[in-house]
This record gives sequence, C-alpha cells and structure tokens, in this order.
Amino acid sequence: MKKLYFVIALAIFVTFGLVLFNHLNKDFLEKSAETLDIIKDIEKNEYKIESDVLKSSFYLYYNYDEIYKSVSQIEKNIKRLKERHLSDITHKQSKKVLEEYEREFKKKVDAIHQFETVNSLIKNSQIYIPTLSLKYIQMVEKPDVEYFLLLNRIISSLFLIKNSQDKTFLNELYQDIQRLKKFSFKDEKLQQFHNILLSHLNVFVKSFPIYYEKLEYILEKNRDIQIINRLKETFIMETDREMKVISAISIGSTALFLVVLGYLASLLIKLEYTNNLLKRLQKNLEMKVITDELTGLPNRKAFFLRERNYKEPTLVLINIDNFKHINDLYGSEFGDQVLVKLGSFIKSYFDKKGIKAEVFRLGADDFGVLYENMRDKTAQIVEELINEIENHTFVIKLREGSREIDVELTINVSAGVSYEKPLLEKADMVLKYVKKRREKYMIYSSDLDLTKLIEENLRILRIIKYAINNNGVDLYYQPIFDNRTGEIVKYECLVRIRDREGNVLSPSTFMPIAKESKYYGAITRTVIEKSFARFRDTDMDFSINLSSEDIADREIVNYIYQVLEKEPEVARRVTFEILESESIENYEQIYSFVKNVKKLGAKIAIDDFGSGYSNYSHIVNLEPDYIKIDGSLIKQLPYDLYVQVIVSTIVDFSHKLGIRTVAEYVHNEDVFAMVKSLDIDYSQGYYLGKPSKQCCIR
Repeated sequence: MKKLYFVIALAIFVTFGLVLFNHLNKDFLEKSAETLDIIKDIEKNEYKIESDVLKSSFYLYYNYDEIYKSVSQIEKNIKRLKERHLSDITHKQSKKVLEEYEREFKKKVDAIHQFETVNSLIKNSQIYIPTLSLKYIQMVEKPDVEYFLLLNRIISSLFLIKNSQDKTFLNELYQDIQRLKKFSFKDEKLQQFHNILLSHLNVFVKSFPIYYEKLEYILEKNRDIQIINRLKETFIMETDREMKVISAISIGSTALFLVVLGYLASLLIKLEYTNNLLKRLQKNLEMKVITDELTGLPNRKAFFLRERNYKEPTLVLINIDNFKHINDLYGSEFGDQVLVKLGSFIKSYFDKKGIKAEVFRLGADDFGVLYENMRDKTAQIVEELINEIENHTFVIKLREGSREIDVELTINVSAGVSYEKPLLEKADMVLKYVKKRREKYMIYSSDLDLTKLIEENLRILRIIKYAINNNGVDLYYQPIFDNRTGEIVKYECLVRIRDREGNVLSPSTFMPIAKESKYYGAITRTVIEKSFARFRDTDMDFSINLSSEDIADREIVNYIYQVLEKEPEVARRVTFEILESESIENYEQIYSFVKNVKKLGAKIAIDDFGSGYSNYSHIVNLEPDYIKIDGSLIKQLPYDLYVQVIVSTIVDFSHKLGIRTVAEYVHNEDVFAMVKSLDIDYSQGYYLGKPSKQCCIR
C-alpha cells in the first residue's frame, strides 16, 4: 500500500513538475522569438540608416529625421534587450556582445552627426559655386576666357568628385584652384567675387576628404552590423544550450516516472519541433532581410549587396505606368497581385531567353533587372521585354461580394537603363526623364545633361519660394465678354510670379515644379486671397482656376469654404473653374466640392471641355453653371467643318441643360465671328483682351 501511495505521490509530483516545466518552456520560446525579432529590427534599422545616409549624400534636399528615427529605434531596442531580454545569467555572453555593439553603434552615430555637418557644407558649395560662373558673366563686359574656362573646369570637377565619390579627382581640383589663385583683378567688385569663390572652393576642398572618410566609415568600415550578426549567433547558441538543459530534464523525468512515459515522449517531440522551428526562424530572419515579402524577389538591400559583384553591370529599371490608377480602381489587394504577376513574368522572360539575370523589387512599383556583359544587346532586350509585357494579358482575381471574378488587364511600363555606378540612382534619373518625355525607355548617358535639368528645376523652385515669401505671387486679369452686348461681364484671375530681378514667370514655367513641391498649396491660397481682396469692393464677377490637386487638399478646400461663408456677397460673384480632363481622377471629391461651394453661393465652370477626356455624364451630375470650350477647338472653328459640328453639339447640349458656354482663345476676327454665329454666350481671348494687372473696367 505504501508503494502505491508512493507511486501516486510520485505521479502527482512529476505531473506538477511537467506542468510547470511546460509553462516555463512556453515562456522561454516566446521570449526567445521576441528577442530574435528585436535583433532583426535592429538589423533592419541598421540597413535603413545606411540607405538613408546614402540618399542624403546624393539628394540636395533630404530630411535627416528619417535617419534619427532609425537611430532612436535601435537605441530603444538596445535598452529593451539589456533590461529585459538579456538580463538573466544564461545570456551573459550575449549581453557582452550587445554592449560591444552599443559602443560601436555610438561611434557610428557620432560619425553620422559629423557626416551631416560636412555633407551640408559640401551641398551648399556644390549649389552655390556653379551660380558664380553665371554671376561672373553678368559682372564683366568682356570675360577673361582663361579665367572663365578654368572656373567651368573647376565646377565640372566639383560635380565629378561629389557624384562619383572619387578622391582621385581632388588632385586635378587642387591644381586648378592654385591656377585660380594666381588671378587678381583691379576691379574691387570683381576681386571680391574672386575671393568669395576661392573661399567656397577652400570649404569644399577641406570638407570633402572628411565627408568621404565619414561616408566610407558609415557604409563600409563600421563593425556594428558584424557585431549584431554575432549577437544573433551567440544568442541562438545560448538558446541551444538552454534547450539541451530542458531536454535533459524532460528525459530524466521520463526515466523517473515510467507511468507518464507517453506524456513525456509527446513533450520531447514538441521540444524537437520547437528546436527545428527556431532554426527555421533563424534562416527565415536572414532571408527576410534581403527578400521582398510580397513578390518573393530579392529586395533593394539585396541589390546593393549583389551589384558589388558585377564588373560590367547593366541595370534595367522597370516602372508600371499609372500604377496608382490600378490601385484606385481595383484596390490595393488587386494591385499587389499585379506586382506579383509582373515580377514573375519578368523573371520567366529572362529564364526563357537563357539570359543569366537577377530580378529585384526595388520600390513600390519598380522592378530591377541586373545582368553583365551584354551591353551590345541591351536595347534589343529592353524593347522586346517592354513589348512582351505590354502585349501580355494578365489575369487577376478580383473578389466582388461573395464571388470571385477574373479581370483581364494589360500593363504599360517605362524603363531606364544604366551602365554606370551608382546604377540605381542613374537608372532612376533617366526613368524620370523618360516619363516626362512620354517615351518607353532610354539608356543613361552623360550627353543627356540631366544635371542641368535638375539645376534648372532647383532654380525655379528657389524663385517660387522667394515669390511666396516676398509677396511675389501676382494676379493678371483677362476679361470675358458677353457676345450679345459686347460688355465685359467677368475677369479670369491668372497667376504669375516674380523673381528677385522683377522678371515675370508664366504658369507653364513654374506650375509643374510647384505641383511636385510643398509650395503649390501656398500659391493657390494666395490666388484665392488676392482675388477676393481685389474684387471685394466691386460689383464685377470673377473666376479662379482650381486643379484636382487643389480639391484633393483638405486644407485648401476648407479654406475656400471659410472664405465663402465669411463673404457671401463676394461668394455670389465668384466662379471656380475646374479642369475637366483632371476631374476624372477624383470624381467623388470633385462632386462633393462642387455640391458644397454651390450651396455657399459660388458658381462652377468646367474648363477646357472638349480637350480629349470629355464626359457628358459628368456635366449632368455636376450641374455646372458654365462650360468653357477648349481653345484647341475654338482656334480651328472657321477652318474645320468637323470641329464646327463638335462645338455646335456641345453648345446645343449645354443650352438644353441651362448651362452657359464660353469660348476660350478667341484670337482673331474670323474666330470671333464664328463663335457668335454658333450662339456661344461668352468669349475670351487675345483678340478681345489680353491678361493685364488692370481690371474691373466695364
């Protein structure tokens, strides 16, 4: 009986021990997995810091906050590991490695601070020195050719040194600066200009070696990433030792109490499974760092690692045209399927051709193809690849309620090709150039002179900023005439900006650049503010142009609502002209905006109607007060019977709905006569009145 009691007691003891053991084992696994996740996050942020530092070295304008967000996240993770995850004695070695990593990381952060300072100096000199070449031409009536050529050679050397990251060009720059120092000028202003130029060059020459040293240290010579890999290996090794201890306890418990042998056996199986799971987790963590989760292709980090192995590389950067429209129309889940299918299609194309190439996903809708030793065939490869993609019908699954349907989709793409390092930067640069010119692909060449294009865009951007901050946003007013009475019934407010010298820039010069910057909303707000101020104390109607970007901007829309509510008398005289070709992209926003401003007393005009995207259903739904017929049609009225039929149809359709019509670009007497004969209500154009700062004269 005593033996029975002993066995029962032993069974209860072992059962309790096994339950406790199972609970501790679960905590151990969760803690181990969480620790590995934290180490992975540190590793991911390390690579992000390197990527962001590299971006900051090439982009003239870059927000360093992104770098310090990653730095802050790493510091938080280090603190978490020290205080919680690596605090017990079993991970003593891992904690030492972590402390070693922390010291190396602090060195890296110090290097980043120093790099940030010297990078700013380099960029300032790189931007400012080229402008001195133009200033020199403006200052002298007869430039010194030798001095001017030397100055331009120095500027070329600056761009070569900065963009190639090659210190070997410094010797040539030193020699040119020494030659430049030999020049002196009797003219005091010219000598002062010469001294300023030399001081900026001196800043660049002194700063670049430091800049190069810090960038090289951050990207290549630092040991922190090696140490974090060692931390991961050390932690896994220590975890394995803990696992062995746990397994020994499990086996001992099994031998001690044979009655619970089945339970202990199942536990050992679970432990073995968990051990394999940890090993697979380690492999997965290593793969996830360099693999895109959506497509399974190597990612941007993998590209930067592998491009170093290529001696004569070619990078083809492929971008989906208007991918945003696909997401907007079908949803992001559908768009993800498109990306997966396209990545697989590109990879299969090169496999089918027997071309040894690596395919990467480099951005949201950017794919990169990297191969070597086939530059003479690149044009043929890229043309054929684009044709294959655009002629292929992709079948994508789309869920519609409870059922799933197949959507057949064709994809248009553009490509930029680069043979020169940095491959990705130059391929991206030429890709943007291709999209701007609406071509299919282009191979990067220094003959494209994209640097001058970038410089010109930056110059326009500086003028925009100056105009906004110095009351340089002006309004010009073009009259709109009643075709029956011949009187001016309204003025259209047209925006211009002035530079420091008082030169006036037209919208075609600055508006495309403004739309891509943070200043576009400020221009629209200024136009609204000045328009209301100009017409507040008159009885004249006026109109303001709005783009789809304006109506998508909640701040601008709310500001318009506030102004209309505050000044109802002026609100009844304002018309907002919405570009018809743009409104298709965000129809719901347009509809909501139109509905609200009409409630507040304002009127709506659809601008450029007939420009190629006209949709009569939009007119019915939006119920505009005016339709402005596009100038491309009005200009041809007297000379093209087909155009006369189109315009007559628009006018008849509008009048039946009670909508008044306006003819744009009335530039001569023949056009004006035809406009009146077609019963168009109003006319606007240079024949009747050019844009001017004067207005409100009936």
